[in-house]
Amino acid sequence: MRRTLRQEGLVDQHRLQSLRVAVVDDGVGTSALRGAIDQVAGQLGIDPPEEYVPREGVHDFLICIGDSRVPQSADHYTRVQILDDGVRITSDIDSQSGSPSALQEPGLCTIGSALAWQEVLRRTGVALPVEVPKKYITVNLRIDPSNLPYSEEPGDVLRIVGPGGDAIPFRSSSRDDGTGHTVLSARIDEGTELADSILGLIKLESSESDKSEPPAEIELMIPQCEGDVTGSVTVAGVGGLGSWAMHTVAMGIANSGGDGSGLSIHLVDPDTEVEVHNLNRQVLYTADDLGMPKAEVSARRISEILPVAEVRAYVDALGIAHLDGLMNQGGIIQNEVDDEEEMEIDFIEGFDDFAGISGDLLEALNSADAVLSGVDNLRSRSVLSAISSHLGVPMINAGARGFVGSFDVFLGDQTCMVCRYGTQAVSQYRPMSCQEDGEVPFSAIVTSTALFGALEGLALISALCSGGSSLSDWPSLIIWSGWSNSFNCHEDHGFGPFKQAFLARGSHSEHLAELLFDAEVIA
Repeated sequence: MRRTLRQEGLVDQHRLQSLRVAVVDDGVGTSALRGAIDQVAGQLGIDPPEEYVPREGVHDFLICIGDSRVPQSADHYTRVQILDDGVRITSDIDSQSGSPSALQEPGLCTIGSALAWQEVLRRTGVALPVEVPKKYITVNLRIDPSNLPYSEEPGDVLRIVGPGGDAIPFRSSSRDDGTGHTVLSARIDEGTELADSILGLIKLESSESDKSEPPAEIELMIPQCEGDVTGSVTVAGVGGLGSWAMHTVAMGIANSGGDGSGLSIHLVDPDTEVEVHNLNRQVLYTADDLGMPKAEVSARRISEILPVAEVRAYVDALGIAHLDGLMNQGGIIQNEVDDEEEMEIDFIEGFDDFAGISGDLLEALNSADAVLSGVDNLRSRSVLSAISSHLGVPMINAGARGFVGSFDVFLGDQTCMVCRYGTQAVSQYRPMSCQEDGEVPFSAIVTSTALFGALEGLALISALCSGGSSLSDWPSLIIWSGWSNSFNCHEDHGFGPFKQAFLARGSHSEHLAELLFDAEVIA
């Protein structure tokens, strides 16, 4: 089904929809790659690319799959290849594909298709030169209020009405120029017929509009992995990142012939409704799911793919109280706030009910073999980092906004969020969202969420897999810039510029908890 949703603030959607993109597929390479390319196209709001037919029409860009031959007439193209242990994006006509494990193939295909579409966006000029988080128009009406009823404000006696007869809110301000005039200002957001009719005629482009982007040359390598995926994972957030991560895990297990036996998945998300703006980058949801809790919908979708797996949904948000419960189970909680004040919470009798927290969720955390973070702010990630450090289990983390993103592996005693990112990691509360609504708005697009969600899913497979690699074989940090479509990787799992300073204050779980509780009281 073609989606009509925009990719907010990152691409020229009208130009994207008019592009003629074709896939060159000689049947040499990973067959699932074509399906992944079509899937990402749908979430970009465009039809699947057509099949390339020689001498039939002119194409703006060609995506050559696997070892398919590049047409001699091709000027703008990229080759996307799935390797034994990674993904390649290249213009080299002689490069060769590999044979990935069935367990990793779906996730690698998602990554390959996301990177291939990123090449399309940036090299055809569809990508905007800067991020535009919000678009709207402002209408200003300068009026002479002298003939209004005495002492009446313009907002009491006047309305601004749109084409459909609906009133448009406005504010008034007096002009200090001796005229006595007042200006009525009305803001009309993108997504309304009136605003779209005007914004669709306006284009933002670089003054160097004739500058062409060079082709990306990428080899993103991860450890090869195959075997049974078993154990327990707690997933915090099943939005843009979490949904692609769990899609990667579920499809990988199913592709390798598994049914989820021995696997427990606990999905935690506070969103009580799937919303329209989620559908362009969150793969587990469709229009039929609108208005339903994300955790419950995603649990149902995963259970359809892995019918034997234990999949549980929690419409909840993991927070500081859950860390409290885990660190102080079966005893009195006393967190030192400062030299004079202590915070005390009553004795916990098991996990049945602690300050309104789900005892089942605490049990799930306590039995987790890994924690996967799909949350939208640094503080929540730091809470998860403290939880995983306390439990001695790995935390898989990622963040993506616009055309940039990063991926982290935190192994128990190696490093943590504040050791790697500093104290801002415990103080940044505000959720980053593509919706303004009083939050910090940013642009969102499927290429970044699919890429980093799939990386998280593949890392989780490694964490829970009985054979092959482990998370210690993964890079500890992967950073991506979509503007150049390039990666920067750190291999050292102890990497953290602030590590030595914070370790002087105790173990990772201890200094994280201290900073988190201090920030909680200050807030």
